Amino acid sequence: MNEKEENGSHKQPIYCGIHARYDGKQARWFAIMSFTAMIVGYVGLWGSSISYLGLSFDIGIFFGLDSFILTESMLMIPIHFIIAMLFFAGGLEWYVLCRHCPCYEHSGLEHGNEKRFYCLANWGSPKLFKYDPTPVSRFGQAVFLIWGIGFAFLFPVIYLFDRFEWLFVFVLVVGSFLMTLRHFHCSTCPNFGCPLNSVPKEKREEFLEKMKSGEIYG
Repeated sequence: MNEKEENGSHKQPIYCGIHARYDGKQARWFAIMSFTAMIVGYVGLWGSSISYLGLSFDIGIFFGLDSFILTESMLMIPIHFIIAMLFFAGGLEWYVLCRHCPCYEHSGLEHGNEKRFYCLANWGSPKLFKYDPTPVSRFGQAVFLIWGIGFAFLFPVIYLFDRFEWLFVFVLVVGSFLMTLRHFHCSTCPNFGCPLNSVPKEKREEFLEKMKSGEIYG
């Protein structure tokens, strides 16, 4: 028996139209699309300005610097990235969302490392929390939508109203990513508690029955 078979990756990836297992190509697609959206937003932020009620937030003037050298929008690039990554790579997403998914529990063993999990959005992330098969709470869903989707992918919009060409490109890229994600991946994802999950009820029930019988991860 070769190493691939020992780790269980020879098992079929899809049951009942639902992904029980992911591969590196799918994870690379997610990484490329998500980071492309963020980069486009940051390029648009560079040199943008934000002003409400006649008040400008270009703070370079407070330090005697040119506004192009130090503007709020330019400072927001690293700040936004750090806050967004605290959710996706800092453990928040793993706690409120990932630990409720069967991939979180079973994928590590099948890839030869029980201390990590492997899925579409997290490839080799550490398993810091105990698996919880109960549905994702309303609070967890709200945190995911507000922090993981709203802040990470939509927040730059408020800085782009003075640069409509970048606003158009950003909305187009983010919209394409989210629509593609929901249509092709959320409709086949085993994390049924995610607020973006769109797997039909009958497929969910069939998948859960196969899980209970040990047919999928046994």
